[in-house]
Amino acid sequence: MTKKSQLKQRHVSPLAVKLLLAAVAFGLLLFLIIVYMGYKHFSSVFTNQYTRMTEQFAHISASYISGEQISRYATRAIADDEYNGIYQKLMEITNVADLDSIAVTVPEAIRYETQSYVFHTVNARYADRIQTYSLGSPEYLLTKSKKSIINMKRLMQLGKQYTEYNFLKDEKGNRTGTVMTALPLRDQYNNIIAMLSVTKSIDEVIAVQMLYFQRIFMVALIVTLVFIFLYGFSLWRMIIRPILLIKSETSFFAANNKLSGLLKKIKNHDEIGSLSHAFEDMSEQINRYITELTTVTAEKERISTELNLAAKIQLESLPKGYPAFPERKDFDLFASMSPAKEVGGDLYDYMLVDDDHLMLVVGDVSGKGVPAALFMMTAKTLLDSGSKHDLSPKEIFDTTNNQLCKGNESDLFVTCWLGILTFSTGELRFVNAGHPYPVLCHDGNFSYVKTSPNFVLGGMEDISYKEHSINLVKGDRLFVYTDGVTEATDANKELFGEDRLLSAIQKTGNMNAPDTLTSVRKDIDEFVGEAEQFDDITMLQFIW
Repeated sequence: MTKKSQLKQRHVSPLAVKLLLAAVAFGLLLFLIIVYMGYKHFSSVFTNQYTRMTEQFAHISASYISGEQISRYATRAIADDEYNGIYQKLMEITNVADLDSIAVTVPEAIRYETQSYVFHTVNARYADRIQTYSLGSPEYLLTKSKKSIINMKRLMQLGKQYTEYNFLKDEKGNRTGTVMTALPLRDQYNNIIAMLSVTKSIDEVIAVQMLYFQRIFMVALIVTLVFIFLYGFSLWRMIIRPILLIKSETSFFAANNKLSGLLKKIKNHDEIGSLSHAFEDMSEQINRYITELTTVTAEKERISTELNLAAKIQLESLPKGYPAFPERKDFDLFASMSPAKEVGGDLYDYMLVDDDHLMLVVGDVSGKGVPAALFMMTAKTLLDSGSKHDLSPKEIFDTTNNQLCKGNESDLFVTCWLGILTFSTGELRFVNAGHPYPVLCHDGNFSYVKTSPNFVLGGMEDISYKEHSINLVKGDRLFVYTDGVTEATDANKELFGEDRLLSAIQKTGNMNAPDTLTSVRKDIDEFVGEAEQFDDITMLQFIW
């Protein structure tokens, strides 16, 4: 695949989409914050300004009216010259300050369902939409908002002045509004007897507010779009594009085991640049590793082939087949060996020295693998050679031990049991060189053939081995094995042991030699379970 075709085959990067969407979302959030903060600030400024303005005119208006006058006019509801003079002053303030209205009212103090007007001036500009109340005219408060009623009660009861902003829509759907500030009016005894309210239109402010909102909306939108473009472009140049190049180079390397050169386009001097350099170094190391692995694999395959061949040669060197001696029907014999690795260090052998003598051998070389297998082959050859020279078990071991000690630089040794049975007399002469005790079944009783131990073969020169003998009769059974049987270990690190072996052998009293070994191996496998076999397992069963 060429660089050009490789770049054409790029798909939309999920990371690029996520980062760009995050930039857009952040830009929109920035846009909303700018618009909201600008609008909030503008609203706060004009609210404070109009609140102070209406409060100022409310206090000016209140300065023209005394509590005694309010009480008199509210009680008698008769307008005299003094009343008209006050009304003219309030009207003058209304017109000069361009207020909507000024009202002095006495709310009904119990339920606040009505209020009576003492003064009410209305700007001529708003006379068509504001109802004018004359002296003594009542107004029902049930049409007022709940918030307005609460504010009125607090003013009349606690003397709390307040300012309210009311926003409405006119018949054409245009947004209109007013600001109203109310003050408490007190009599000569400082009792609150009325409230004065100043109302001013904020239609012009609303129009300016909408214009300001539109402008700040456009400015914020432009700033946001510029931010999104610059931020997205920066993300693409500094993060997304280099990552896509690294991704493409990774795919190219996976397909071709070499780099295409795309990483040279990454000019970053940050972590991404370090990542691209690290990837180049890693690709070189991988190529070296692949080369080395190919060599090692080929060598391993060669060694595996040779080990398989060695295992085949080793197994072929051991006697096999059943029955062991088809021409002899007077005894039954079978042996097996299961190496823990490709090749093992255990050995077994049996041979008819002559028509009246049968030699049985089972041994276990220290260690495992190829060295143990080679040492095993040497030991087996020496033992076979000794039997052919008509030597006794003791003499065979004496000779074999000295031969094994020569040039034994690896310090390997063999535990071994060797016995020669004389059929005519039933005498079994044997030597045990540090090997596990065999199991003998005599008269239906199973027991270990325990004797004083001898030193292992190959451990020290010029050792004199002690020979033992027992007498066998027809029906006796002899089971010889290596320590891989009794030291088989389960997942809990518990050994199979001699007691379990004796129990397993006792179940095989009526079985032939191959079935005996199969039964014992089954018991071992059930005990071990999934645990790995770590030692060779060799067993030999002789039945007379």
